Amino acid sequence: MSDEQVLVKSEGGSGEDGRAEIHAIAPAGNSAPVTPLDLPAEQFRAGLDRRKENRRALMEWVRGALVDSVDFGCIPTKRGPSKPSLWKPGAEKICGMLGVTVHMPTLHDYEQAALHGVQLQHVIIRCELHDAGGRVVADGVGARSLKQDAGDLNKALKMAQKSAHIDATLRMAGLSEVFTQDLEDMAASGKASPEPQPAEPSAEPAFINEAQRRRLEARISEFGLDRERVKDWLRRATANRAEGPVEHFRDLPVALYERLDAKLEEWAEREAIQAEGAA
Repeated sequence: MSDEQVLVKSEGGSGEDGRAEIHAIAPAGNSAPVTPLDLPAEQFRAGLDRRKENRRALMEWVRGALVDSVDFGCIPTKRGPSKPSLWKPGAEKICGMLGVTVHMPTLHDYEQAALHGVQLQHVIIRCELHDAGGRVVADGVGARSLKQDAGDLNKALKMAQKSAHIDATLRMAGLSEVFTQDLEDMAASGKASPEPQPAEPSAEPAFINEAQRRRLEARISEFGLDRERVKDWLRRATANRAEGPVEHFRDLPVALYERLDAKLEEWAEREAIQAEGAA
């Protein structure tokens, strides 16, 4: 090491992930640190090995703790099931396990805008994940147009907060890759699944599958909704079908799945508002 370079060390000592041991080799004086590639080779290699092991442990926990169709899952589309997506319950589990807390620093601005009668068309919420020391370890953004929620500012804010929370969680520890490749392609053994062989095109299923039915049941319980009320809406929504109204969730047409899923959130938001007004 030359006389013009010094090791820049963390005041807090070594962290569990190796990030705080030695940040970089920086020129003497007040110049900014150079890239991590300028770390001593042994230090750099040790940090990579540690993070590799930590990521493997995180992957094992994710596969064992997160529940398909409850914490993450695929959404049926016209082109077939979407890639696995992280949902709010899964984001909350991951943040709780990693010991980080959720903060929405821009939410206050919208509260003030609403109090002063400002007419909003869009909301953009930033979410920060803080560690136990109050440091920001990841952030994310969620946006929502009020037109999507028929002008309901409360619902738009909550939906934007949810999107921002999930975005920040995915950014933390490289979880975007987990939910676009690892959980999609990795079998229970931990090895990648073989590449699927081309198959003859098949017709889109008429009814939801068992995983989708379980997800609906879980969300009804999560939101504290009346199950019979949901079924009543389903009967009325399908009253004009040639086959007759739908009586059971297992007979829910795929075309109605996303619509009912959105209705569950709408009813939950409405009940929350009513509860706040009564309090």
